[in-house]
Amino acid sequence: MEKRIKTVWILTIITAILIIGGQGYWLHHQYCYSTKTFMQELHKQILQLEKEEMNTRYDKRTNNHKYTLSYKIEMPDSVNQNGKTTCIISFYRQQSEIDNLDSLIKQNALLNEDSVIVRDSFRVENISNEILFDAATRYGAEMTHPFQAGKFDSLLQANQIKLTNIRLIQTDSILWHGSYTSSTRLFKPEMYIAYPYNPLLKQALTASIQIPFPSLLQQMAWQLLGSLILVLLLVFCLIYQIKTILKQRKIDEMRKSFVNTMIHELKRPVQTLKMCIAFLNNKSMRTDERAMDEVVKDSMFELDNLSAYLAKVRDMTRADYGHTPLHIRTFDLRETVDKLIRLVNVPTNKKVTIHPHYEMKSTLVTADPVHIANIISNLIENAIKYSGKEVRIDLSCIQKEHTLTIQITDNGIGIPPAEQSKVFDKFYRGNHIPDRNIPGIGLGLSYVKLLTEAHHGHVSLTSQPSKGTTFSIVLPQ
Repeated sequence: MEKRIKTVWILTIITAILIIGGQGYWLHHQYCYSTKTFMQELHKQILQLEKEEMNTRYDKRTNNHKYTLSYKIEMPDSVNQNGKTTCIISFYRQQSEIDNLDSLIKQNALLNEDSVIVRDSFRVENISNEILFDAATRYGAEMTHPFQAGKFDSLLQANQIKLTNIRLIQTDSILWHGSYTSSTRLFKPEMYIAYPYNPLLKQALTASIQIPFPSLLQQMAWQLLGSLILVLLLVFCLIYQIKTILKQRKIDEMRKSFVNTMIHELKRPVQTLKMCIAFLNNKSMRTDERAMDEVVKDSMFELDNLSAYLAKVRDMTRADYGHTPLHIRTFDLRETVDKLIRLVNVPTNKKVTIHPHYEMKSTLVTADPVHIANIISNLIENAIKYSGKEVRIDLSCIQKEHTLTIQITDNGIGIPPAEQSKVFDKFYRGNHIPDRNIPGIGLGLSYVKLLTEAHHGHVSLTSQPSKGTTFSIVLPQ
């Protein structure tokens, strides 16, 4: 049994670790995917804002400016099968002579060769016409209204995008499109952006952006909630399974102890009965009437003990199936208590005194008289067994309004605080008992609790080691 329980524990823990690990692995990939998606959307938003910023500068061009910009493209028909051009694009900056002339729209229109101040030529290969036109537009915007990093940063901040480490750099090669890279940090992801504000002159802006962690968690809210519920359910099932296994293990140990104790307890009356039968089988000894009386008395005593053990086992077995039969009627409690005191079995080596007290207008109560007698009898029997040679028992019966309280107080060995919550468990016997040969099968107090709860009442105890114990039975009336 121990080996199987250990195997179940190991397999359960391994399974739990694998499931939690799998959940963690899935969440990690989901987190990386959410981070990547967030960065892609953020990159698109920044590209759109950068485009708007460039168009704003481009739209501010005016021919009242000191210079006019024109450009022309050479070898425009050199187009490959993918629709990309290899050409030379030339830009001309010249003195403004005509008002309201948009020289960039009037492509290839050079007004006066003598007025040209600067000519910039760029050879570009395998570039689409759309990208080429965009690069020319950016060049024109930069010549008339240069890019300002501060204004671009303010535009992004207005859209809740915060840049850090902003730099304007000269790239080694032409960067036609804005791009970004991301860091590999898990909890503080960061993206590094590069946006060409003047591709032909290899001028670009670089910066870094801290990705807000709450935004990522918000995107993963349902995944995190589902994973949390699954993990909590798994942990609950694991704890419940371990508790069940421990409980079953405890029950198994208690059953083994019960079987051993029961064998020991049944062995004594059987041995006694065997001796009595052997005595009765001897004709010469049967003539001794005094000895015959003692034999019959001992036989009846052991048979009563055996019947009591079997009755407890029977009632506890019925309780396992949720059935404790009651025969409720009105009877005289004083008469029942007096009878129990008169018939109590007192060991020869002990002196027992029982003092009944009644705080009742009438000693007539409504309950099952047999079960009430068994409750009181079991508590008196325990008080005698677990006390010294001089035993004092106070039995109080108190009736207030619609409640009957039966209290039995002894001057016995008491119950340690650590065991007080366990004494009502089936088959439990305390570890503090000084003499392990004291008869008992660990069913007495659980039997008392069973019968009390069958009456819809409750049982409690107060105890101090070496001073004594008080059991209180509270029954509704």
